[in-house]
Amino acid sequence: MKISIKSNLYDILDKFQCKWVNVWLKNGKIVKVFLLDIDFLEDNDVGDAIVYNTTGSLDYGDAIYLKDMDRIELYRSEE
Repeated sequence: MKISIKSNLYDILDKFQCKWVNVWLKNGKIVKVFLLDIDFLEDNDVGDAIVYNTTGSLDYGDAIYLKDMDRIELYRSEE
């Protein structure tokens, strides 16, 4: 799923909540994260974000802002 600052956070949540995903960042890095939630942020300089962790627990962790993301897809193991 291609991501932009205009992406609908609820579409992201419906498709990826409580799942392992790969997130392609605009800087070229790919990160595997467990997507927990979405976060609407009032500060337009920061923007909306996904909330994730790297443990797979249901506890909250860090955020990745939509402005920093290029795309997101379900993680697929290479086994």
